[in-house]
Amino acid sequence: MLYWGTLATFAQSFSEKGVPLLQNYTPSQYQHKGKIWDIGSAPNGIVYMAADEGLLEFDGKTWTSFRGSDGFTRSLLVDNDSTIYTGSDLDFGVWKRNSYRVFEYTSLYPFKEDITGVNEEFWNVFKLNDNVLFVSSQNIYIYKNQHFTKISAPTHFTGSFSVNDSLYFADEKAGLFRMDGLSLKQVFKFPAGAGFEIAGIYRHPKGIVLVTKNSGLALFSSGKLSILNNAVSQHLQTAKVFSFTPVGDQYLAFGTILKGLYITDINGRIIHQINRNKGLPNNTILSLHYSPSGKLWMGMDYGVSAIDLHRKVTTFYDFRGDFGSGSAALIYNENFYLGTNQGLYQSAWDDLNNDSDYNRFRLIPGSEGQVWCLEEIDNSVLLGHDKGLFILNGNSIQKISDEPGVWTIVPYKDYLLTGNYNGISIFRKAGNTWTFLKKMELILGSCNQLIVEKDNILWINIPNFGVIRVVLDDNLYPAERLIIKDKEFDGANPYLKKSDSGIHLLTDRFQYTFSSAERKFVNKVDAESQPEIDGLVNGASQPIVIHQDYAFYPVYNGFALKYLRSGDKTSGQAYSLCVRKMEAIGRNHDKTDFYPEASIPFRQNSLKIECIVPNLDKVLYQYKLDESGRWSPWDSNNTFELFNLKRGKHTLFVRASMNNEILQTLAIPFRIEAPWFHSWLAYLIYFVTAVLIVYGLLSLQKLSLKKHRKQHLIKEQRSLREQAEKHRQEMMMLEQDMLKVEYNKLKQQLKAKTIELACKARVDDEKNRMLLSLKEKFERVQKEPALAQMILKEINRILESYINTEVNTFEIQIDELHQEFYKKLKDRYPGLSNNDLRLCAYLKIGLNSREIADILNILPSSAFISRSRLRKKLDIGADEDLYEFLNSI
Repeated sequence: MLYWGTLATFAQSFSEKGVPLLQNYTPSQYQHKGKIWDIGSAPNGIVYMAADEGLLEFDGKTWTSFRGSDGFTRSLLVDNDSTIYTGSDLDFGVWKRNSYRVFEYTSLYPFKEDITGVNEEFWNVFKLNDNVLFVSSQNIYIYKNQHFTKISAPTHFTGSFSVNDSLYFADEKAGLFRMDGLSLKQVFKFPAGAGFEIAGIYRHPKGIVLVTKNSGLALFSSGKLSILNNAVSQHLQTAKVFSFTPVGDQYLAFGTILKGLYITDINGRIIHQINRNKGLPNNTILSLHYSPSGKLWMGMDYGVSAIDLHRKVTTFYDFRGDFGSGSAALIYNENFYLGTNQGLYQSAWDDLNNDSDYNRFRLIPGSEGQVWCLEEIDNSVLLGHDKGLFILNGNSIQKISDEPGVWTIVPYKDYLLTGNYNGISIFRKAGNTWTFLKKMELILGSCNQLIVEKDNILWINIPNFGVIRVVLDDNLYPAERLIIKDKEFDGANPYLKKSDSGIHLLTDRFQYTFSSAERKFVNKVDAESQPEIDGLVNGASQPIVIHQDYAFYPVYNGFALKYLRSGDKTSGQAYSLCVRKMEAIGRNHDKTDFYPEASIPFRQNSLKIECIVPNLDKVLYQYKLDESGRWSPWDSNNTFELFNLKRGKHTLFVRASMNNEILQTLAIPFRIEAPWFHSWLAYLIYFVTAVLIVYGLLSLQKLSLKKHRKQHLIKEQRSLREQAEKHRQEMMMLEQDMLKVEYNKLKQQLKAKTIELACKARVDDEKNRMLLSLKEKFERVQKEPALAQMILKEINRILESYINTEVNTFEIQIDELHQEFYKKLKDRYPGLSNNDLRLCAYLKIGLNSREIADILNILPSSAFISRSRLRKKLDIGADEDLYEFLNSI
């Protein structure tokens, strides 16, 4: 129903021998919906059919029917996976999928409500550009943008045909017309009195070829019409053609009333003739459709059939009882020899071509009975038979040994080994005749397979026992035996196989490889793929190569050939992996359909999901849940069941495989809703309940508190008074401590101010005395000018003395103000000198290097060097602030 991907067109190249794999469907399988008049396929590979009682849908496993108009459904056009147009008796319309992915029918016929005097049957529906055309015998209705254009037939349409991008219409009397815009343009008139009825048209390099119902094939080229005289044209003149379809670009398919199906190349050479003798339910084919997946679908008078031209296996079933179930085959001198349960049969190799109505086999006299094997050795054909060992002699056989039951024949050096019902027989050639030599010692049981590995190593397969590896000496005695029992292998029907990489053992489930070093089978891997054909004879899982282009399969009631020149192709084709059905299942087994991205109630948290690659055989599937999950084993079952899923978002991954190649991986997201007890309503209920409980508890607590409030009130008041008293005392002590701290602080400040005032007074006194001395000196100069030089020197000495005194006074003042700071520095750094302490004091009060240099009467660079030395003594890094460091002490 849902699909992802597209199908690529099959590149045709198939065998001309045998019948392609054929699948028949009886009316009971599709609910007895009547005859199938038209067939089409959607891009995702699902096939749709116009039946008497409505529309049929088939995905390869499941048939689904839909009822639209009241009359028989005659024709259809599959526009895409979700849109189908159909024509029926007195109606035509469109099918579209609704929101539940189910088809719903809407009639488009403009005269549905008023059909008085109208009796139209719509046998064809076409799409040309953006127009949809519904064709009856009387009219063409062109539908576009919900509007119709009607074109009437010149007289009476007997057929309409789509050829590439052109539409042709055959009129009973006026001839063949081609659609040209919204009108018909005549191509040519039919020959007079010929009863010219056309069943199909196809293009040929020389022109267009008309497939007539009764006159074979006719070529219209350069304005002339001529009957073709090729092989298929002669057959079709008597077979009565009813349906036709091209098969790709190189082949053609013709459905007849009397002789079944013909498949030819573009030049009319018959490739296949398939009828009741070769497996069809009947010989009347009403409709044909070649799907992009390589299947040719046939709607018949009774039932539906499909032949798989994509597969390279063809079959020869004995529907007439001519030859029985094949077991061995050989091509010798351009003849095909077939060993069966009934005897040895012969046919010319070319007679196996499927261009005749049945196969011709001739029984070799004297070979009646079960033939097990055929081998060409020394340009002779040896025959392993239920009655013994024989050699083919022209058209008869000659017995070599009458020991019953020869399963297999193997040449070994100059000898011949045969695996028998009991043991191994050894033959030696004398002249041109093989003679019995002896039985091989130590080997008993039914030896149905012998393989010479190399030199003197022989492998023996004995069903229901195991395999034996023997080393033969020069006398063909098994000098060394290695026995490996069947129980060592998983799976049924063990089969030995030799390849360039060694000896392998295959079962229906696994493949093993023999290790000479370990002397056992190792490297267990999954079997390569499913059997290529159903109905294989038990134990015949591997084909026998009989020709450079063909291999032989033993099949019950017949045999099969595999065309080796071009194997089955999956690479380069994109197949659609579709979701067909998704069901959510509850604990009471109630089911609800859902689709990807859907939210599924928790009560239905078990899922059943069906996926399929539509109408493709031999496909295996596997799945896993979420990225963290593990892939399930590969299985042909395409329905997956998931149980008791947890809530939350999930993704189901599904992938399909054919011939050991992954076709496509599909991701299906969905969400499992939370259970009701995790829903928002449940959470609301929980919240309200919790509120009520809390309210009840608070109410009880409130009553309890009220009861004990008086008792606690007295106790609390007493406690509060005690706490208040305690607090008052603590506050008093705190105030005292604060006052003490404040007192000490003021005391220090007072001391500093006192020192400062004392220093100030002393400085002022010295200044006064110095000024008085200077005044006396100047007065003396005035009185005694001759002594001026000497007096000036004295004045200069007085000034220098004062300056030094001033500096010393400043240093003394600084020292007295920072006595406590000096003490802390000395305690932490005993190596500091007085000058270092004084420099620290200057820095602490915020003086920069230039100001310090002026005070100390030194260069600024010397002040900077002193700071660097101080940093080293204080063990302070260059990136640490010296001012902040000193103020933190």
